[in-house]
Amino acid sequence: MKSQIKLWLFLFVALVTGGGLTSCSEDDELVNNGKPMVSYVRVTRPEASDSLIVKAGQSQMIAIMGQNLGQAREVWINDQQAVLVPTFITNTSIITRVPALLPTEINNKMRIVFANGEVLEHPFMVDVSEPVVSYLLSEYVPTGSVATIRGNYFYAPVKVTFTGGVEGVIENLEDDMIQVKVPEGAQPGPITVATNFGTTESEFWFRDNRNIILGFDNTTNGLWTGAGNIKESDPDITPVDNKFLRMNQKLGEWSWYELYVGPTTSDVALETRNIPAEAFTNPKNYSLKFEINTLELFSGASFLMYMGPGDMGTDRNTLRYTWTPNIDTKGQWETVTIPWEDFWKANGSFAYTPTGYGVSLFFSGPNAFTGNFALDNVRVVPNVNP
Repeated sequence: MKSQIKLWLFLFVALVTGGGLTSCSEDDELVNNGKPMVSYVRVTRPEASDSLIVKAGQSQMIAIMGQNLGQAREVWINDQQAVLVPTFITNTSIITRVPALLPTEINNKMRIVFANGEVLEHPFMVDVSEPVVSYLLSEYVPTGSVATIRGNYFYAPVKVTFTGGVEGVIENLEDDMIQVKVPEGAQPGPITVATNFGTTESEFWFRDNRNIILGFDNTTNGLWTGAGNIKESDPDITPVDNKFLRMNQKLGEWSWYELYVGPTTSDVALETRNIPAEAFTNPKNYSLKFEINTLELFSGASFLMYMGPGDMGTDRNTLRYTWTPNIDTKGQWETVTIPWEDFWKANGSFAYTPTGYGVSLFFSGPNAFTGNFALDNVRVVPNVNP
């Protein structure tokens, strides 16, 4: 064997010194003779550019480093195709994201297809994500009805467990959506989604009953307006949680309509005092939520929402959060989320007081519109579980 190697070396040296290699082809000047090659895969964060990886999670950005990669046209990881952006392809790198969809055939390989049809394979694994539970379409759903969970990585088989330890029946399943029938015994609290790849508890609460500040179930003593808008039932809307606030009104341009107004001297203060003190010291950590049910497109309106401990007769003229909705729930209840910090600052960053606050919900604006909706369970709740 050694003698054969010596012979080849001798012939090579002889050719070079004898002028046998008088010129170099274009390919000989290229790294790896112009053939594509993958040296390694790394993360794309500049501070971690030296972090080489052999696997990555779904949707994670990666940089494929190598040589002669400029003619890449497709990248496949297992049997899922990654998205390529031409400006992110150079001769020495390809930047792309690991496909979000779960592979059906797993070979733990990356396959790069080039313009000339050449295929290059490189070992690479996908770290399948545990479920991501983002929100409920409506956080209030009656027993026996179907709740819609939005998120990602909902790969069958999926199990949904409600607080109280009861499991719901899956009615429909997609990678980013679960429709589950609410079982008997489901209690207020987080829900848990489990797959073969992990278990995730929601940060939101199902039937969230924390810090209700406008539930419309108590007395209406002291209200300026709105007592007649509180309903126990309606021919077109099924209550989501006992009494609710109902509006069915056509308004012209620059109309002024008071939907619900209760000063600090009214019983509304008994509920608004439920806002936790921590929401004033760390407002970014909280959200204002409520359920809404629209029978027509709710759009073009300036829904002015005042809250505070001051003189409502003057303060609400300048201090209020303006919600300009564009929503049509088509007769179903849905949950609306507003950053509490935005709401609080728009109302003058009022100070915490344990005695409660006044509230004014009213409409005024340049556009004519029809308000045909119901609203319930206004609350201020933490964004994450303690």
